[in-house]
Amino acid sequence: MDARIRWQEIARESAEPVVRVGLLASYTIDPLIPYVGVALHEAGLPVSFTAGPFNQIVQQCLDDTSVMAAARPDVLVVAPRFEELGEELDTAVDAACAAARRWGSFLVVVLPAVPEDRPFGHLDDGRAAGVAATAHEVREPIRAELAGRPDAWVVDAEQAVRAVGTDKAHHAVMFKFAKIPYTEAVFAELGARVAGVLRAVYGVTPRVVVVDRDGSDEPVRWLRESGARLEFRDGQEDVAAVAERAGVPAGAAVLLRLGTKPEAWRDELVRSGLLDRLPPPQAAPRRAGRTTTRPALSLVDFIGGLDVEVAVAPVTPDSAAKVAEVVARAKDFTLGTGELDLTGDREVFAVSVRDKFGDYGISGAVGISAEGVVDVFSLSCVVLGKGVEDSVLQWVRDEHGDIAFRHRRTPHNQITAGFLADAGARVEEIA
Repeated sequence: MDARIRWQEIARESAEPVVRVGLLASYTIDPLIPYVGVALHEAGLPVSFTAGPFNQIVQQCLDDTSVMAAARPDVLVVAPRFEELGEELDTAVDAACAAARRWGSFLVVVLPAVPEDRPFGHLDDGRAAGVAATAHEVREPIRAELAGRPDAWVVDAEQAVRAVGTDKAHHAVMFKFAKIPYTEAVFAELGARVAGVLRAVYGVTPRVVVVDRDGSDEPVRWLRESGARLEFRDGQEDVAAVAERAGVPAGAAVLLRLGTKPEAWRDELVRSGLLDRLPPPQAAPRRAGRTTTRPALSLVDFIGGLDVEVAVAPVTPDSAAKVAEVVARAKDFTLGTGELDLTGDREVFAVSVRDKFGDYGISGAVGISAEGVVDVFSLSCVVLGKGVEDSVLQWVRDEHGDIAFRHRRTPHNQITAGFLADAGARVEEIA
């Protein structure tokens, strides 16, 4: 069954979650949820998820009033990519480590995959400053540092991409429109790895292999040699019944059907989760972690270091279509008053944003009605959490004084209402 459909069914069952999982990523991480959720539910570990805002890992971890700070998850999964964070990737991991300690969360860091872009072409592999070398210099110290912590683990996105194949791993169209960089196959692989870690952490890793009694002898012999505990079932006997007979919880038994190709058996065993075991403390060889000591970073320092530039200008015929698109697509930061009307007697302004990572172009809009009320205040998620909303609000006040904002609540725009309330803005609520 499709993981998304199964996850919807599980959500309707209203099982009380045992573990609360928080997700922070530099991209849209929501496609990962069904794969992790289904795997853990079927292992007897019901979970709930809180997905933080897009590309706000550092902000969410440093701000004690953030969505993730309020959630205080039992497990914090952090998934940065080089493509979005670049040199700030270390900062994101440091902030996540500090936040996990404050919140008492088990930390799972998804090591970013090596970027596919090779600016030096075929010669990139041999350059000390090439993409591959730079990625290795960042990835491995993070792995080594977290390997020494009892409250953290690493999942490697590079392994998920390799398992799927680089030509089938990336989704350029979905990234353009929804900031989802990977295909479903990659999210499925990542989900299996994250779920495997959490099964081991919470002690629900499968312990028994259930095999059909009429199976061939060779796979059974191979399984015995691998050290797995075997239980045989007759016909279509339920796996839960076999587990009860073996004296283990239902989630601790897994049905394994090995095909006729011995070269594929190892992969089947890995997918079953039987090999997922946490090592004894200090069993792994210690490697050098990151040696550079960085001072503790504040949220104000981080945002200041982004070198954000915000420009607000009247809409022109050339920018009208882009402004209308931004307003139509905005969901999280919007006044919820409907689509932008460019034909009425109103003032409309385009908001353009750039920072040290690049130029985002037109990323927001402000509309002021003929009655002198702000009824459009929309920003794209890609520029949120960088102080852009504060800059635009200050511009509105500088240009129009203590003007009112017309706001309609939607299922998604709570952060807009909270922002305006915290800023002391006058708000007219409409139905």
